[in-house]
Amino acid sequence: MSDGPVPVAGAAGTAIELPLPRGPATGHEWHLVLPPGVEQVADSPGRPGGQLGDATGGRVQVRAGPGQYRISARLARRWTPDQPVRRVEIVLTVK
Repeated sequence: MSDGPVPVAGAAGTAIELPLPRGPATGHEWHLVLPPGVEQVADSPGRPGGQLGDATGGRVQVRAGPGQYRISARLARRWTPDQPVRRVEIVLTVK
């Protein structure tokens, strides 16, 4: 499954949350293809509570300098990274 490009904006030098929720432990995780100038940082904290099966984990975060970047994300199991169940293209604008 592939979604259309998702626009994300943020400030240079700060952690920018991507619209990629961490869900319950299913073995799936997000694999990012980051362009030069963009680095992945620690996930944002999760939210407590919710219902069984909710995505309660934190969000994937990146940091970058000013510019526009394209990030590819694939949701797949660690042992089958070439068989994603979801793909997301993100257009990141950093000011």
